[in-house]
Amino acid sequence: MRVKLVLLFLVLFGGLGYCREFFFVHLNSIMFEKYYHHTPLPIPKIMLFFTSFTYETLYYSKYVFTLIFILFFFALSYLAIKKLGNEKKLLNFLVISYLILLLLAALIMAYGLIVNGRLQDDEYSISRWLLGITQSPIICFILIASQKLYKKSFQS
Repeated sequence: MRVKLVLLFLVLFGGLGYCREFFFVHLNSIMFEKYYHHTPLPIPKIMLFFTSFTYETLYYSKYVFTLIFILFFFALSYLAIKKLGNEKKLLNFLVISYLILLLLAALIMAYGLIVNGRLQDDEYSISRWLLGITQSPIICFILIASQKLYKKSFQS
């Protein structure tokens, strides 16, 4: 049963990651088309809805969509740890990890906006990298893998 659950969560994380990548690649392509008036990629039918929006609307909506995908990855990570590990402490570590990463990314972006008046390459890259971690199963996998170490620390 546990192997089936692990496989299920791997498929769910893979599917969510694919959907996220598909969505943002094509949203960026639509934005590119709006800005430069041509696109290097064909736009799939499912994404045609977004062609009716302005460049600015799409640009700022990316922040909202990023938060939505962070919530999806957090919920799936929480569910995976609950079903596979069911350690309250690991769930707390998950919540704390997400909060720290989001806070750091927000502080770095705020610093860039306040000091430079816009996001420079370094601030954007670092905050984007931190948000990329929250949109992946990395934290979940590390916490599940560390579960045996956590239990051993109480046995010795």
